[in-house]
Amino acid sequence: MKKLKSLFDYLFYRIYTFFREKGDNVPETKGTLILSLIQFFTLLDILVLIRLVYPFSLPHKYYVLPLIILIGFMNWYKYEKNLDLENFEEKWKDEDPERKVRDEWLIGGYLILSFLIPALHGILEHNLKVL
Repeated sequence: MKKLKSLFDYLFYRIYTFFREKGDNVPETKGTLILSLIQFFTLLDILVLIRLVYPFSLPHKYYVLPLIILIGFMNWYKYEKNLDLENFEEKWKDEDPERKVRDEWLIGGYLILSFLIPALHGILEHNLKVL
């Protein structure tokens, strides 16, 4: 569980620094929102992949909304309200610049991939009636 927390911290820090370097006025908010989006899409991906093996109906969007709000609130509390940038900067200040760029590309790619899995599943199942 500690590695997962560290992964979320790293994702937030990378997203935060990306927007801070672009001159954004609220990089912590964008970091929190994008991290919440990644976490939600990861949970949705797991549900979709399980559904391919064991068919079941997905919950209605109104039942998922509290989960999205809970993820967003938990991330807001940890990364915006109690933001401890010194801790993150101390942890990753000596990161290799090549690794930093690679990790930023991996984060962007994962965000796109995690969005595409449920989108493609929806297209294949509802529009094309393949699944």
